[in-house]
Parts: sequence; structure tokens; C-alpha cells
Amino acid sequence: MSKEFKVGLIALVSGVLLYYGFNYLKGVDFFSPTNKYYVIYDNVDGLNKSNPVIINGLAVGRVSRIKLMQNDENLIMVELDIDETITLGDSTVASLTNTDFLGSKGIVLTIGPLHNPIEPGDTLISYVDKGLNEILASAEPVASNLNTTITRVNEILIGLKGSGEKINETIDEVRKTTISVNEIISENQAELAEIMSSTAVLIDNLNAKLDQVDPIMAKTEGVLDSLNALEVNKTLASVRGTLDSLNATITMLKNPDGTLGKLVADDSLYQLIEKTIVDFDSLANHLNYYPKHFFAPLGKSHKRVMKDLKKED
Repeated sequence: MSKEFKVGLIALVSGVLLYYGFNYLKGVDFFSPTNKYYVIYDNVDGLNKSNPVIINGLAVGRVSRIKLMQNDENLIMVELDIDETITLGDSTVASLTNTDFLGSKGIVLTIGPLHNPIEPGDTLISYVDKGLNEILASAEPVASNLNTTITRVNEILIGLKGSGEKINETIDEVRKTTISVNEIISENQAELAEIMSSTAVLIDNLNAKLDQVDPIMAKTEGVLDSLNALEVNKTLASVRGTLDSLNATITMLKNPDGTLGKLVADDSLYQLIEKTIVDFDSLANHLNYYPKHFFAPLGKSHKRVMKDLKKED
């Protein structure tokens, strides 16, 4: 066996071992049987063959093939080799996401209920997770607003830079005022105590007056109860009955067919009364001028009376 053959054989064996060793380190187990499943994505965002398939942080397979389907709206089909001992359900989601901060891609499987397990060769539900760049892009407006806020705060601080001395002066004035108030309180402590004592006496007197008012309020409540107990309803009912009787009387007076109505509406009674008054007045005048016609012995006859009247005419 020549040296060249030995060198070639060693190089071939080394290359095979290097290939299998590299893939083994990436999580590919060539000695474990696998099942193939498929996922359809709009965009694989840099996914490559041999990228891992992960369940709960454990590599259970790898991406075995990536194919562009130009006849189907340029969708991308990803073929997955998954350990045949893994059972997947029809609700399993294959999420394309970053597996580290460097942007390495992988497929993370979220296995749902296994009430309806799927067969090898079936298609999983696809989902593309937001990458770090998209998260940073969505946070860019917030960062811009934060930058604006910080700028405004700096401007406010710059504006207040010359106000430190004024603030210190104000604090000194407040301190001096506080000291003055304390001194006044100390000097007038006896007067304040007397005022507090007088206030306490006044409050006691007010409480005593209020105690005296309570019986009056109780009597007032009794008077109100007595007023409430009066038979006001019966009184109102009696007044209402009287008003009804008065209305009936007025109605009778207005009725021309009734006796009272005739007395009010017909003027014949008035005329008779007026005629009677006139006759009575004439009789009184006759009596006044000719008393002999009435009071003479046995009076006078009608003829003599008429004769005397003619003499007067």
C-alpha cells in the first residue's frame, strides 16, 4: 500500500468524521430515525439548512431542505426532520424565531393538544416571530419621544440654573419666618393657654345650651304630632260639603223655573212691591193730611171723603 493511498484514505476518513462530527455538534443525530414534516412561510428571514428544530429548548430535529415555490406566489416550503419518537398534533405551531442574540434562526415547535395527531409528511401551522430588529423598530418612536423629553428636561434645568440662589433665599426666608413664629408662640404661651381655656369654657357652655334646647325640640315634635293628629281631613270634608250646598243654592237661584229663580229673574214681584210702597206712601200722606177721615167718630163715608178731596182740588 503506497503512501499516497494512505494519505488519501486518512484525508477521506478525516473529512467524513469532520462532517458527521460538525453536524452532530449542531444536534443532528444520523443514527436516530426521523419523520419529515413541512411548513410554508412567506419569508424565512435568513433560515438555513441544518438550523435546529426545538421543543422547550431541546433540539429534536433540523431543517433538511428549503424550497422556493415560484408557482405558488413565491411561498417557501421548509422541510423538517424530527425525531420519530415525537408525536405532533394538528394544532402544533412551527415558529420561525431567533435562537440567540446574534440572529441565528431556528424553528420552535409549540405542541398543543394531541387529540388529533398528524402523520409524517403533513404540514404544520406556520408563524414568524418578531425579531430583535422589529422590536427595536417598534420601540423607535418611544425612544424618540424619550429623547425629546430628556432634551426638554435639560432645557428646564438650564433655565433653572440661575434660580438656585433665589431658591436658597426663599428657603432662608421661610426658616426665619418659622423661627419668628416659634418665638411669638413662646412669648405668648400664657395668653394662648388662657385663650384655649376660654375656648374650652365656651364650648362647654354651648353644649349646655344645646342640652337645654333638646327638651324644646322634643316639645316641638309633640306639637307637630298634635297638629298631625288633628282631624284636618274631616274639616276639609265639611268645608267641601258647605261649598257644595252653596253651589246648589246658587244653581237654584239661576234656574228660571224654580221659585227662587222666578223671584230673582221675574220683575213682577219688584213691580208689585214698588206699587205697594207707592200706595202705602199715598195712604200715609192721606192719613197725615186728613186724619179725620180715619179717627173721627165712626169715621167718614166714602162719599164724604171724595167730597172733601174735591174741595181741596
